[in-house]
Amino acid sequence: MQRELKEISIIIVEDHSIFIEGLRSILLNAEGLKIAGTFTGGQPALAFLRSQRADVVLLDISLPDMSGIAVCQAIKKLDNSIKIIALTNHTEKSIIMEMLQNGADGYLLKNTSRKDLVTAINQVMSNQFLMNNELQKILFAAEKKSGNQPRLTQREQEVLKLVAEGITTASIAKQLFISPQTVETHRHNLMQKFEVSNSASLIRKAGECGLL
Repeated sequence: MQRELKEISIIIVEDHSIFIEGLRSILLNAEGLKIAGTFTGGQPALAFLRSQRADVVLLDISLPDMSGIAVCQAIKKLDNSIKIIALTNHTEKSIIMEMLQNGADGYLLKNTSRKDLVTAINQVMSNQFLMNNELQKILFAAEKKSGNQPRLTQREQEVLKLVAEGITTASIAKQLFISPQTVETHRHNLMQKFEVSNSASLIRKAGECGLL
């Protein structure tokens, strides 16, 4: 018997009602996704998450009651398994870095396409990460640091580059002619070397080291 796939439960934290309606329209028409709630501030969203479950939070950074960065940090302290995608107009490197440092699993601009938004939701649920080329250029323009830098094998460098491009495990396996399990082994080794626990942090730290 085929097991029924669980819907991904999403909440939206955004202070512009017209943008909330646009997101609702996209998500309600996407298979496997459901909206558990919408909130115009960080405090009511946190109150909701203290009593109810959500898989993914679409989080604006500019909110009227508290910053999205503080909301992100609070959500991760509440339940680290909740995936957070920053959905914002901010393109400053410092803000991108701060969101990732405080636990964001993804970062998208508000002009992102319907397809990329749905893809990002599914990718963070698989512990993968999607960031468009514009944001990659901003983030990876970080200064190279001369401190202790992990030594990577040639294959690890190849996997790291593809992970940073948002390529799925299955696609990486096909491109490199290796098994998906081998890709996951390389990903695990990379996370150990960079001392991180998710793909977003891996990309951030690799960028800081000038390896991307």
